Amino acid sequence: MTRLFEVLVAVIIVFVLAVVFALALPSHRHIERSVEVSSPVRQVFDVVDGFRTYPSWNALRAYDPKVQMNFEGAALGPGARLDWYSTDSRIGNGNLTVAADPAPQQDQQVTWDVQNDWRGQNKRFTIDITPSANGKTAKITMGYDVDYGWNLVARYAGMYLQGDPATQIQYQLTSLQNMLATFPNVDYKDQDVQIADVTAQPILFVSTTAKRTLDDVADATTKAMDQIQAVIKKDKLNIAGPRMTVTTNWGDENYDFDIAQPVDNNNVQVSDPVKTGTSYGGKALVTSFTGSAAQLPLMRLVLKAYAYTHGYIFDEASEGNGRFYDELTTKDSTAADDAQSFSVFLPIQTQ
Repeated sequence: MTRLFEVLVAVIIVFVLAVVFALALPSHRHIERSVEVSSPVRQVFDVVDGFRTYPSWNALRAYDPKVQMNFEGAALGPGARLDWYSTDSRIGNGNLTVAADPAPQQDQQVTWDVQNDWRGQNKRFTIDITPSANGKTAKITMGYDVDYGWNLVARYAGMYLQGDPATQIQYQLTSLQNMLATFPNVDYKDQDVQIADVTAQPILFVSTTAKRTLDDVADATTKAMDQIQAVIKKDKLNIAGPRMTVTTNWGDENYDFDIAQPVDNNNVQVSDPVKTGTSYGGKALVTSFTGSAAQLPLMRLVLKAYAYTHGYIFDEASEGNGRFYDELTTKDSTAADDAQSFSVFLPIQTQ
């Protein structure tokens, strides 16, 4: 009997000590990890301000390759949400939502609210983006915060945050770093990019190639347009839009492209090199600028980078109607070569 009493006393003492120790543990925990990238801060911000690219760099698939992910709410900004569903007990079901409080700070910080099976309340990931002094690199810091309140068991669980979610944070940052390294390293923050609904039109076009110089491309363009204009004149067609240049391949030495002219009717007889066809119709990213045609390759990279960071799907093989194209929108026929106006388009599929 005495022995039993001693055991009960010992258990009570251990219990009391465990409670006292738990009360001494913090009710709030914070951990963070960082990586450095060579990407412009706007690219980083656009990636983490929503979840359209998240399936490419998340840690969930490291646990369960079959995890299901669904997008909800806005594509970007507060309310953008990703739900996941998994039969793996290590990740289970949950969701991430771009928080409205605190709201995203442009090019600086985004907070995600977390709903999952981890212990605690007010669970959040906070992603901070800090450019280096020279502006060539940026540090991405992902932090995790959680409140345990008076849940003493949860306070004990907080002692093991260096396991999960720290492991997930590090995995995601490394994957994000690797993904960003594959994007064109162009800063598009000062370039207005929009999504347009493009209407397909009848066109006459000529496929051509030229050396990658302004003069050679201009000569090939002029020759193609002369051939198209001859058909327009012969068949008394009406021009229905600005001249289009459709990129097939921007090679190391040569540029393969189509020169196309929208017309009111392409139901005419043509002979090589002039062909009839229909221009792209559907969603497209578009940006405009005034300057030299030498800027066109850069604008294509801008649209490509923008599509990547926003999770838009596009034809990377440059085939068919999914190719980059630009329109010469200059109204003044006497404008200098470095004062031409262009609109550049990248056909996309939105999710």
